[in-house]
Amino acid sequence: MRKWMAAGLLVALLAACNLTITLPSSVIVVDGSAVSAGPIDEGQSARFSFLVGASPVRLDVTDLTNGAAGSLRLRVYDANDVLYAQTVSRYYFTAPYPEVVSVGVGALGITASPVYSINLPAGFGRGTLEVTNLDANPTSVQVAAVSRAALPYSAGDVERPQSFSATSAGALLYLGQTDAWEYQGSSGATLELLGGEIVHATAKVKRGLDTLVRLEPGEQFVGLEPGDIVYVQAQGNGALAGFCNTLADCADGTTSGEYTLSVTP
Repeated sequence: MRKWMAAGLLVALLAACNLTITLPSSVIVVDGSAVSAGPIDEGQSARFSFLVGASPVRLDVTDLTNGAAGSLRLRVYDANDVLYAQTVSRYYFTAPYPEVVSVGVGALGITASPVYSINLPAGFGRGTLEVTNLDANPTSVQVAAVSRAALPYSAGDVERPQSFSATSAGALLYLGQTDAWEYQGSSGATLELLGGEIVHATAKVKRGLDTLVRLEPGEQFVGLEPGDIVYVQAQGNGALAGFCNTLADCADGTTSGEYTLSVTP
């Protein structure tokens, strides 16, 4: 009993010194029961270990005490304990590169949802989720890992482009993802990149080995021809990722990762 009292006093002392305290790690089972932790004081972190196998996984964290008024930070570490991703807001997340976090990326404020999420690609393997309370009020959190359905095309598979001949939509859901689309219309067309303002999408059109144009959201290319390949990636070499809600098999509740390739004959 005295050991537990001493440990409690040490935790309280460290908290008073504004030092980050990390609670012992808990295990999350993909598609298993949610795991709770807390109370977590300001600056304190709880850690959860997980395993991502053959299916992509979405990690969901809910602030049980403060709800949408709370403020959490999620960080995912890989099997080598290297920081892989962190939340920027409830809308999207980013690789931990200083140039991405500090330039052109701002939190979008509190939304109606208390849930924070990060998508992890299939085959990610073992990892650790660190949840830190940034709010002045203590909170408890609930963490779940759920298998997410793959999109109708193979995201990031630049070797096998998805064919399209009319306006089509995709979503940038994983860090480093590059979507490849092959235009197979019957004649030339105008291509416009739409959406992607939150997770800033960029597109380039290639014909053979030549890059014809690079597009920002709202820009057009009037010379799209059958056989051209369109590559779509997030700004910063794919260092941003988001979520989707309007595409087939998507039910993330926000459209931050979505973009549209508009085709006009």
